This record gives sequence, structure tokens and C-alpha cells, in this order.
Amino acid sequence: MAKAKKKAKRYSAAQKKEILDFINKEGRGGQTKAVTKFKVTAATIASWRRKEGGIPIGSKGSGGSKELRAIEELASLLKEISATEAHLAKLKKSYKKAKAKL
Repeated sequence: MAKAKKKAKRYSAAQKKEILDFINKEGRGGQTKAVTKFKVTAATIASWRRKEGGIPIGSKGSGGSKELRAIEELASLLKEISATEAHLAKLKKSYKKAKAKL
């Protein structure tokens, strides 16, 4: 007699979000920790991550590692600094013109 198949467990959207948030918070190795903690298969989590973010697992754009988030923050700050310095240079130029009129 053949063994009956086990019915797949269904996860609510809230449960999926909790697990995916845990993985993102943990950074590197988070998926492995989630498999152990939440008793969900790695394949299931990988499928959720692909559907959730549209990003392949293991790609540099997954945003999972703390180092990557720090680099993205630094890039954003550098861009803001460059824009501010350009604005400051424009203000200094305007100041010189106004001062020359005196």
C-alpha cells in the first residue's frame, strides 16, 4: 500500500511577512536561521523571496546583508553631499556677484 502524501502547510500573508522580515533583519545566514526557527523549507522561503521582491536569491540587490545596506546608505549620503556642495558653490557665486555691485 502506498504512503499517503502529507498535506502542504499554508502560511498566511502575516506569517510570510514575519519570516521574510526576520531574514532581512538577520542579514547573511538569515534564511538558514529562519528554516530552523520557523520550520519552513528553504525552497519555500526562496519562492516567497522571489515573489516578494522580484529579486533572485543570492543576488547583490537582495538588500539582505547589513554591509550592503550600509553601502547603499553611504552612496545615498554621498549623492546628497554632492548636491549640497553644488548648491553651495552656486550660492557663493551669487554672493560674489552681489558683493561686486557694492
